[in-house]
Amino acid sequence: MIKGLNLTAIEEALPRAGLSQAEVAKELDVSREAVSKWFKGTSIPKPDKLLRFGMLLGLSFEQLVEVKPASAVPVVCFRKKAGRKTKNVHYEKARDTGELLKRLVPLLHDPPLSAPSVLSEPRMEYSYVQKAAAEVRKEMGLVNKAVIKYKDLIEKFARLHAVIVPVMWGERQNHDNALNIHLPDSNITWVFLNLDSNEVDFKFWMAHELGHALAPKLDGDEGEDFADAFAQALFFPQESVVELRLELRRRRIVQSRIRLVTEVAESRLISPLTIRRALEDFEASADLEPTNLGPERPFMAVMTKFAKSHDVVSEQLFGKKAALPKKYVRVCEDAFKTQFFKALASYCRDNDSEANYIHGVLRMALPDAKALAEELKV
Repeated sequence: MIKGLNLTAIEEALPRAGLSQAEVAKELDVSREAVSKWFKGTSIPKPDKLLRFGMLLGLSFEQLVEVKPASAVPVVCFRKKAGRKTKNVHYEKARDTGELLKRLVPLLHDPPLSAPSVLSEPRMEYSYVQKAAAEVRKEMGLVNKAVIKYKDLIEKFARLHAVIVPVMWGERQNHDNALNIHLPDSNITWVFLNLDSNEVDFKFWMAHELGHALAPKLDGDEGEDFADAFAQALFFPQESVVELRLELRRRRIVQSRIRLVTEVAESRLISPLTIRRALEDFEASADLEPTNLGPERPFMAVMTKFAKSHDVVSEQLFGKKAALPKKYVRVCEDAFKTQFFKALASYCRDNDSEANYIHGVLRMALPDAKALAEELKV
């Protein structure tokens, strides 16, 4: 069991007491930063401060502090940007976001009555991952479809009780490209997808998050490896690898092989790196001689050039100009069939601290969060 502040009760009590966070800090003789951490759920006041905090808000200890089973702690998985290490602070912030998302669960249009159908014993065995991806392709009617688009994956997320949260986190500013937060106590997964990504990478990350949703009990490196392998098998399965390998082995020059990989990647709208990894995994599983595609560093340069040749998803959806709140909500709801904004609108209409809440959940600048809150309350 773990103890934490009852953030819902505190945020409801704050306006009743006529206090702001800054005034709480002054009354309790602590820094504003300390109070901000309390309201984000990243820390809890010391016993003497906790007592005075409850008195200020008119809350008893039982109302101020809640005890939760460890199983209720959000399970977090990242699809981080290349070369960026995931640290404890990243996991802590993501779990805090998960705690905030719990407030939206009762506001979903059709909250689930049972657990979703997920993989019972997911594992990093090559044949198992291939079989899991093949079953998903069959279920979604994609068996004979060479080019799978991100829109083809949306319905599967809904079946897995996964709520898509489209965000614009920039191309370089944030640690993660996508974030998956599973709430065990409600069996709902929240999938944050960064729209400021090129369409090829975005599609892979979306499939990666689908892998997480299929295997919610896997976290850490194990969960990341499984999600990567699943996305790879979904877009470029073993039968495609075998066919490509035969052609690659007929070509003796490495550059000719790389050109072929790039051509196939373009025809499938997937990254050349996805094909290279799929080839390496197949050859390792079958104990075959590796196909020489040259050193990885020059190959990565090819991949980077390939990625830059494809449009950014946010520009496809909104154009070159920054999207205003109304357009952002309308387009995202239509493109991703997500319940997120309707649940968020319900929350905004019933709470006074809606802008701070949006700021905390979407990592959006406070002025932008205020503008979005106003739009959602209309």
